[in-house]
Amino acid sequence: MWSSFEDAQAALQRLVERAPDVGFRVALVGAEIGDLDWQIREKLRFADGTYQPTPWHDEPWYQSKHEAHFCHVSMEQAGKIAFTENAAKGAMDRQLVMSPGRYLNRFFCEHLDNNAIEGWCARLSVQLQEDTLKITQDADEIEDVYVGGPSSCMAHTACGFDSSCHPTRVYAGPDTALAYIGSREDAKARSVIWPSRKIYTRIYGDVSRLTLLLEGAGYTEGSLNGARIRRIEDDDHFVVPYIDAGGDLADDGEYLVIGHGSISCESTTGLANDPWYCPHCDSDGSPYDSVYLSGGGYEEWCYSCFHNHSSFCEHNECHYSDDENFITVYADDSSHSIIEEDAVAFGAVYLEDRCQWWISRCCRQCDGSGGWFHMEDLTEYHGEWLSDDHLPEPFDDDDTSCANAHILAYRQFHDEMAAIHADVAKWQAAGERARAARLERERDEAERLRREALRHDVDKPHDGSCSPGENHLSPGIPGSRFPAIAMTAPLSSAAASQAGA
Repeated sequence: MWSSFEDAQAALQRLVERAPDVGFRVALVGAEIGDLDWQIREKLRFADGTYQPTPWHDEPWYQSKHEAHFCHVSMEQAGKIAFTENAAKGAMDRQLVMSPGRYLNRFFCEHLDNNAIEGWCARLSVQLQEDTLKITQDADEIEDVYVGGPSSCMAHTACGFDSSCHPTRVYAGPDTALAYIGSREDAKARSVIWPSRKIYTRIYGDVSRLTLLLEGAGYTEGSLNGARIRRIEDDDHFVVPYIDAGGDLADDGEYLVIGHGSISCESTTGLANDPWYCPHCDSDGSPYDSVYLSGGGYEEWCYSCFHNHSSFCEHNECHYSDDENFITVYADDSSHSIIEEDAVAFGAVYLEDRCQWWISRCCRQCDGSGGWFHMEDLTEYHGEWLSDDHLPEPFDDDDTSCANAHILAYRQFHDEMAAIHADVAKWQAAGERARAARLERERDEAERLRREALRHDVDKPHDGSCSPGENHLSPGIPGSRFPAIAMTAPLSSAAASQAGA
């Protein structure tokens, strides 16, 4: 018996290490599973293996919500997650099933960008073994994967090339092979690899999933320079594909060796040493840079076409043809140019009233219609944000001048309060200035009186003696025997005296 679930779970881990073949579970003493608090019930399901945790289970950004969501791999729908939507649903033991990408974007978009979300979805897919890594050196299988899989300059049927056979058939050994996921006829991703050195090259298609599988198998990204490929002659030429991760080829009489010679591997015609033609303008020349296709894949364009007929998408940081549909996404202090089909992934929403795309952080949905509006175009009404079309009816339906009187009164109240606060601040500032001026005058008057008193003391004799024949009696009272008493006048009297002098 332990005082807390956490202590019991820690003890369970120690017991499992000591007795791995024994099945243990954590339970609440003296209670049936149905009597447990729903949060304890969910914890027990993780502890006894009923729930399979997600790949992000131990991440700090998720753990802050774990005891509210208890997110786990769905037991009902393959490839999805399930979580507790709220406490009421938790008490009823009802979980919401959702795709992992939608869940992460909905609750953790402030922590994860689109690339990170895609990466976590890929990890879940690998964890669930939805895709297995396939490696082949069979020429027919390699050709099928290229033709039916992700788009690229080599993903065409054999008749689309000038060579006598599909150029990718040269990857069928002895050093190179093709790694892919998905079916042979419809691969989700592919990469040319060097199995003996555990090197993979550029990945086409589902980059995240294939990367995880290859790296999980011990592969690292690198170059094919030094690898041998099949030597297939075609009249006076060699059959050669466009090679991403290697230099020109050398002919050793039995194989072609990547990166060791001068046989060109930058042509997309399927033959080495043939002139290269820009797929955009059909002019011969040399490839300058890649221009991507919105449906997947890319093309190598010449310098002129790249600079004059392509645009940069700020979402995925690639150049696309000007023929693609670009949109401008506004923010309060900037704007972004992106491919329209990436608008949602970029975090943009379309505002019907403005006929513009805006970044979602500047907007919110009207609680009445569910439509998206800029924050400035909504009015808060009793905790809800409403567009003008969904504000409540006015109090005075007969007086057209009082349309939406409650909203006008609400705004007028805030305007009046703001004016009052401004007046109060103004008078407080004036009062402070008057007080400072008064204090300054009092200090000046005190200083003047002090100096006047000092002058008066300097004019009086200091030894107390009188000149011969001088009477000690007060001159104002002749013959009086009463002594004269010297008194200091009050400050106010002195001030009056000086004023009348």
